[in-house]
Amino acid sequence: MPEIDRLPTFDRATLDRYVRAGRPFLVPGYGRDWPARTRWTAEYLAAACGDAPVPVSHYPDGVTLAEKVKMTVRGYLAAIAATPESWRHHYMESVELAELSEALYADVGVPADTDDLPGVSDTVFFGLNTGSCCHIHAHEEAVVFQVLGTKTFTLYPPGDVANLYFEPVTRDYRRSRVSFPGADLAKFPRARRLRPTEVVMAPGDALYLPVHWAHWTAADGFTFTLTRFFAARLRHYRFPTPGLRAVLGGLLAAARR
Repeated sequence: MPEIDRLPTFDRATLDRYVRAGRPFLVPGYGRDWPARTRWTAEYLAAACGDAPVPVSHYPDGVTLAEKVKMTVRGYLAAIAATPESWRHHYMESVELAELSEALYADVGVPADTDDLPGVSDTVFFGLNTGSCCHIHAHEEAVVFQVLGTKTFTLYPPGDVANLYFEPVTRDYRRSRVSFPGADLAKFPRARRLRPTEVVMAPGDALYLPVHWAHWTAADGFTFTLTRFFAARLRHYRFPTPGLRAVLGGLLAAARR
C-alpha cells in the first residue's frame, strides 16, 4: 500500500508543486483551530442557515440516486435523523458553502492564497454515515478539509483506472463499476492488481487530491467535509488513461447538453 506525503502545513507554492507532480498530500490538523471545529453542530447549523433551500440528493432505495430535491437545511437534518435508517435516503452533497450561508466562511480558514485558482468552488458534503462510490474528478483538482467527524478516503493512482472497470465514455465515464468495500473479484478480476492507499481524515485534516486519482469514501456518524475544487489544466491530465477518457467523456457530455 503506497504512502502519501504528510506535511506540517501547506501554502500556495507547495500546492502548485504537488499539482505539477500529480501527487496527493495530507496535512494532519491543518484546520484544528478553525471555529467550525467546535462551533458547528446540527443545532448550530440549523440556527445559522436552517431556512436556506438547497438541493439534496434523494436515494429512494438507499443506493441509487433518483433526483435532486429542494429541502431546507433544517428539513434535511430532520429527515436524516427521523429513523435509524432514514439517513440512507438523503445526502447533502455537492452543495456550495455559500448556498448554506456566506456567514459560515467566518468559521473556516480556507487558505486565501488559493482564492485565485481557476474555477474555484467550495463544496459541502454534509450528512450522516456518508460515503461515495469509486470515481475520479475528471476535470478538477481538490483540496479536502475535514471539518466534523472522521472520513476514510481510499485512493488509487491514475494508473489503476484501467483496473477499476470505469463506465464507458458514453455513460458516467467518471465512475467505477466496482463496488467497495468487498469488490467482486470474480466479476472484476483486474481489481486484484489495485494499489490502494487508505487515508483516515480526522477533524481538522486537509488532503490534496490530484486530478484523475480514483477514490471512494466511507464514514460513520455525523460528518461535514468542505472541498475546494478548482479546474485542472490539460497539461496535468494523466494521459493516455484516464486523461483521454476524461477528454472524450467531457466532449460527449457537452454535446448532450
